[in-house]
Amino acid sequence: MSRSMEVKLTTLCLIKNIDGKILVQDRKKKDWPGWTFPGGHVEKDENILESVIREIKEETGLTVRPRLVGIAEWLNDKNGSRELASLFVAQTREELPTNTEQPLLWVTKDDLLTGPLAGTLGQFLSIFFEERQFFFQDNSN
Repeated sequence: MSRSMEVKLTTLCLIKNIDGKILVQDRKKKDWPGWTFPGGHVEKDENILESVIREIKEETGLTVRPRLVGIAEWLNDKNGSRELASLFVAQTREELPTNTEQPLLWVTKDDLLTGPLAGTLGQFLSIFFEERQFFFQDNSN
């Protein structure tokens, strides 16, 4: 019996500015539209920390030092794969560029909690706010 399984590794990072506002991307793509944090898939030739730093730079133009705060894990209902997201937080003093692929906004925590969040992001917020460290959901049934 094989113990191997397909696992997709991803990252997300909540970034705060010096005023305590939170950076969100207003995603317009069909696969997860709404407000989300910078992040994405881990490539074969990089570790999780390298991946989140690269994704943040690509998506926002910012250079940050992310800190791991937790893990979100779920079983994909479409293909049976397992997905594992490493969740980070970071702070910045940098200004945002104006020419990004997805619109970027600084929002308050209250705005975030009532905003149009992408997919299951709302279920991960307690990890980003360091109220817990782990999330698991089984969507395979």
